[in-house]
Amino acid sequence: MNSTLANRLVSWFAAAKRDLPWRKEPRDPYRVWVSEVMLQQTRVDVVIPYYRRFLRRFPTLRALAGAPLDDVLAHWSGLGYYARARNLHRAAQACRGSLPRTAAELRALPGFGPYTAAAVASLAFGEDVPLVDGNVARVLSRVFAVRDDARAKAWKMAARLLPAGRGGPFNEALMELGATVCTPRSPACGRCPIREMCRGREDPTKYPAARRRAPRAILEWHAIALRRLDGAVLLVRRPAGALFAGLWDLPAEKPAGIRLHGRPTSRGVVEQTLTHREVHVTVATARASGTPPDADVRWVAPEGIAAMGMSSLARKSLRCAGVLTPDRTSRTLRGP
Repeated sequence: MNSTLANRLVSWFAAAKRDLPWRKEPRDPYRVWVSEVMLQQTRVDVVIPYYRRFLRRFPTLRALAGAPLDDVLAHWSGLGYYARARNLHRAAQACRGSLPRTAAELRALPGFGPYTAAAVASLAFGEDVPLVDGNVARVLSRVFAVRDDARAKAWKMAARLLPAGRGGPFNEALMELGATVCTPRSPACGRCPIREMCRGREDPTKYPAARRRAPRAILEWHAIALRRLDGAVLLVRRPAGALFAGLWDLPAEKPAGIRLHGRPTSRGVVEQTLTHREVHVTVATARASGTPPDADVRWVAPEGIAAMGMSSLARKSLRCAGVLTPDRTSRTLRGP
């Protein structure tokens, strides 16, 4: 069964794969890596414009390594899960101009877990190593009718199925099948190239077993938009260990060295739903002046805000405060 399954999947993928910008041949390891990091917890249609903009600014590994972190975060702004961008930058600096070629070596770099290391090693360098993401775990749990511990068991199953010399195409075929055919709800079993081999085909949505999600915690904080007479707004960098660490945001209160001119005015509450929590921000605005106490506090003109690394929630707070124009296309962000 193993060789037949692999042959069918690889043949199907060659004919049915989507035309995605990171699949251009020959594969560039750096671009494969950037795409895999961006695709974690994020849909392909959301990633594509971010990917293209990021590669225009950082076309090579050396360009990324030599860029300021603020610039990297600014080009990631709105994509969510900002630890991905910080680790991408750290790893680019650590690998000294070229990525290691094996999954074992890649695992030593910041941000490279088992999946990312295997994805880059197999897709970019042709190493025969298995990989498992949510799509692969779902496909294999259905093929072998595995309900519990699907992710852990899928790693073992993927290793047994891996065809020698074709690990990359096989891995990509499994991921593509899960993304386009063997979807979580309403899978298109009639279009599946391995449906006759699937033990779960009679009721595929039973596999894997649904996980019970814990209720989201609610975080509440304050933000004040302090404006100078020339229109500049005061921004602060969020500290290490905090939600959105390293990104720029409105301060929660008046920083040292800044003088208020009048009482703050309430502007309302903005909300953001993240993967594991909800954040409610009470926004106020006031006139102010003064000299920021350090480099992590700065005055920024409205036209300069686009170049700052900021979360979608921070930009939503700025719109609420009247600093930015309201954006009717803003979306719910998944991930901190």
